[in-house]
Amino acid sequence: MVKLVVIGIIITVVSIATFISLDKKNSSNSIINGQPTSLVVGESESKVNISGEVNHPGDYVIATDKTLGDLIYLAGGVTAKADSKAYNSSILISTRTEFYIAPSSENSSSCAVVDISKVNINTADEQSLISIGFNASQAANIVSYRSSNGQFEAIEDILEVKGIGKSTYAKVRTKITIS
Repeated sequence: MVKLVVIGIIITVVSIATFISLDKKNSSNSIINGQPTSLVVGESESKVNISGEVNHPGDYVIATDKTLGDLIYLAGGVTAKADSKAYNSSILISTRTEFYIAPSSENSSSCAVVDISKVNINTADEQSLISIGFNASQAANIVSYRSSNGQFEAIEDILEVKGIGKSTYAKVRTKITIS
């Protein structure tokens, strides 16, 4: 009788260990729209994060010659609140590793949906940029950067401007557009 109890315990422990190891393997490679969301990245692929107004935000492995539109498709498309002026679905993924799809509206404290006042970073003057949260120095740097480098292709490109870091970007990313 004791032998049967010991054998039962051993079988139970082995079964639990097997299920735990299988669960770890499955959770590290989630699949959305038939595509893996985390893998070892090859030479012509990049691991890219997409967040904001998409149906399945997260990390995706995608070929570097694909477009933001392809990435949005992998993420299940944009939500109804996505601001189409805040992203360009035809830009190439290339070396980019992060995209944010900004909302066009937000919920106010009175539960009403309110459109977000936005500024186009490709055409705005310094005063307009200051009005949405940039300081005077950052606003001047944006205008100068735009004159030297041409238009911004994605709102994330604002991070390339001197004096603008991730915290400033996080503060203004819902208030800027590229078209």
